[in-house]
Amino acid sequence: MKRGRVKPDSGLNLREKPNGTKVAVLQHNQEVEIVDEVTFYRVKTHAGKVGYVHGDYIEKIPPKSLEKSQTGIEAGTQSLIHPSEEFVLTTFAGSEFIGESVKVDKDFVPELNRVNEFAKQSKVKIWVTSSIRNVSEQVMGAIVPPATRSCHFVGHAIDMNVMCDGKLYNSKALVKENLDNLPEGVRRFIKSLCDDDVLRWGGEFSTADPVHIDDNFYYRNQLMYKAKLLSRVSQLNASL
Repeated sequence: MKRGRVKPDSGLNLREKPNGTKVAVLQHNQEVEIVDEVTFYRVKTHAGKVGYVHGDYIEKIPPKSLEKSQTGIEAGTQSLIHPSEEFVLTTFAGSEFIGESVKVDKDFVPELNRVNEFAKQSKVKIWVTSSIRNVSEQVMGAIVPPATRSCHFVGHAIDMNVMCDGKLYNSKALVKENLDNLPEGVRRFIKSLCDDDVLRWGGEFSTADPVHIDDNFYYRNQLMYKAKLLSRVSQLNASL
């Protein structure tokens, strides 16, 4: 049995057939059973109401996550967080990393190892300026406004400058439009980030942030992101 969750904050119209008469309005985050799957989904609510909704507005719930969503993890039941979803703060020390101490979630370490290897192959150093952040933290001098679902909040992102041949390249130098003017090592490092299957370089964002690197954690696994964030907030509250 496949299940889904309503994505729009404003809700979603339930219709008797695709593009047909509206029979109900589903609420944001309401879960439904996906009965048929084409451009439109034929769904059934907990109350037994059956109808059609456009598939673009239903977020599918992986089968392994059903138990979590149904047992109240999003309501704040910390004891139900599986160990694999727990936020574990660790300090990363790569051979090519300099600057600020890198504080991240343990599950981001494999990605940082690849970043370290890219830097080594490109003969550059990574000067880290920011890693883990608190949800309420305001970053002074930020290049772009902080994202509401930032990978920084769960320790899956860093901000950095790139050092090559003793010279530091910051956000102004690293913009995509200026890459052709940069040393070969810097260009090679950025290309390695862009070619990676998981990592993202912020210089390619719609609102460019060329000092940012993350693993697109929220959009790769929203439920895991929320579980990690809940785990981290619970740990912080417990330490107060």
